[in-house]
Amino acid sequence: MKIEDKLLDFRARLSRKPVIAGLKSVDDVSEAHAAGVEVCFYLVGHIFDLRQIVRQCRENGQLSFAHVDLIQGIAGDRYGIQFLAEELEVDGILTTKSHLVSAARSQGLLAIQRLFMLDSESLRSGLRILNSSRPDAVEILPALILPNVEKRLPKGLPPVIGGGLVETEAELQAVLKTPAIAVSTSGKKLWKYRK
Repeated sequence: MKIEDKLLDFRARLSRKPVIAGLKSVDDVSEAHAAGVEVCFYLVGHIFDLRQIVRQCRENGQLSFAHVDLIQGIAGDRYGIQFLAEELEVDGILTTKSHLVSAARSQGLLAIQRLFMLDSESLRSGLRILNSSRPDAVEILPALILPNVEKRLPKGLPPVIGGGLVETEAELQAVLKTPAIAVSTSGKKLWKYRK
């Protein structure tokens, strides 16, 4: 499948279910599936669990993304990305590192650039990073900052995902009223959210 088609599928899934499950263990996959989650981010752990998570997600019809900065056993280089694409067949990656965005896209993977918005300077530098890395989507952390900075975000950004610190349905809804198309959370009670 072409990267453009993968991106359309990714966006369609999030329009149906705008919650992304932040997985921390293999057991989380079945809970996310039972809640109707279509996109999963494996956030912490190791490569052996990742293999099992990808397999289960594929069987469930879910997309799987690996947070390459935090998963043990994956090198943060183009060979690590190639391994994820060819051997594990993940659908995409999450990373704070711009060079890995390019490496992922060259392997046909979707690439989500994570940006931490701590202050005005991190907002400006994050926007510069997005202009150079050209990811398929951007995850802004913490998600709760989005209602306060949405007017500062330029038009034409890649799809925005809010991540981090969302603990209630009211907070999730507040983030979804911004340009964010989805919220990623490891809060399992929020996986059941319906529009």
